[in-house]
Amino acid sequence: MLFEHLIYSTAIAIIAGMLWFKRTGRDPSWIIIASAFAPDFDIVAGELLKKLDLNIFTTPISHGDFHNIAFLLLFATAAALVLRLAGMRFGDSFLFAGIGWGAHMFEDALIANPAYAFFWPISEQKFGIGLFDYKPDLYGIASTDVLVVGVILMVFFGGIRAFYEGKGGIRRIARMVGIAAAIMILMVPVFSILDIGAGEKVNFISDKGYIYKWSFTQNASWDSTVFHSGKYSAKIDIRGNESKISGVWTSEEVSVKPNTSYIFSAWGKTYGAGGTSSPAVRIVEREGDIKALRQTNLEFGKGSNDWTMIKIKFITFDNTSRIYVYANIWKGYGTFWFDDVELYENGTYDNLIDNSGFEEPLKSNFISIFEN
Repeated sequence: MLFEHLIYSTAIAIIAGMLWFKRTGRDPSWIIIASAFAPDFDIVAGELLKKLDLNIFTTPISHGDFHNIAFLLLFATAAALVLRLAGMRFGDSFLFAGIGWGAHMFEDALIANPAYAFFWPISEQKFGIGLFDYKPDLYGIASTDVLVVGVILMVFFGGIRAFYEGKGGIRRIARMVGIAAAIMILMVPVFSILDIGAGEKVNFISDKGYIYKWSFTQNASWDSTVFHSGKYSAKIDIRGNESKISGVWTSEEVSVKPNTSYIFSAWGKTYGAGGTSSPAVRIVEREGDIKALRQTNLEFGKGSNDWTMIKIKFITFDNTSRIYVYANIWKGYGTFWFDDVELYENGTYDNLIDNSGFEEPLKSNFISIFEN
């Protein structure tokens, strides 16, 4: 949501600035754009705590922890106090900083339902709209659908303001677009200086995240601390000792041959696994795009076990044309890591599972740094 947040915030700034300028003769709407990424600094705070080894003294900060009205009010107040020193009116700064923070949360709500607990501490319930099914299909850095709507809104609001205010409005619009471009450029070195790793650069949309050829949902994450090989593994974590259904890691579908022998394997590690069922990596055979035919499971047992490889041979059905892999904890609890997932046609050495070791983020030189 890196580009999308800027585009939508700029659109909101254009129309909000026009209304405020008409009423007061002042236009502090640049503050909305400057606040476009402010809620996502929970990523920065969490990363700093991790790098300074301070997580042992406090609960780790996760993405989404700042996405609520409590932090909105804190940020708006702090921004207004700072800008007051520069001669700006407290009320103007407070209002537009709050709009900027709120715009970010609204944009997140558009792509997820539920999204975050926006009304914390009043309520811990997560809310969302889910108008868009967000997929970063534009070179891994943006969603085409979300981006196009944002651009249309920006052009539409810009047209209204230019028509209403004339040349002065055009100058003010150009200034806001310039500020948005400058902020985009400035955010890259911020994350480079902090050396936020690829695990933090994964494109994450509320409770759904993406790396190259894989997606994952709640209770699942891309782990850079535990792995069988390389530098990363896939992780699923259900805390406590109550059996629950976890989120899933899911691969993209790949084509296979019908009535053909395949060897499916994966490495897995468990910690404190228990409950009704064991953590498992599963392969699903499909007929075309619709019908699921069969599921084959690699179960990694309960308790705490070091890295173990499980392998199984199976023959696809006569009407199997595609497969995909997914992993979860079905009615259980504990922590499960898996890595090095392989699927070979028997007698060949060509692994059909892309990014089988979870080493690659989204294939882009400019990955969506922010998880919303």
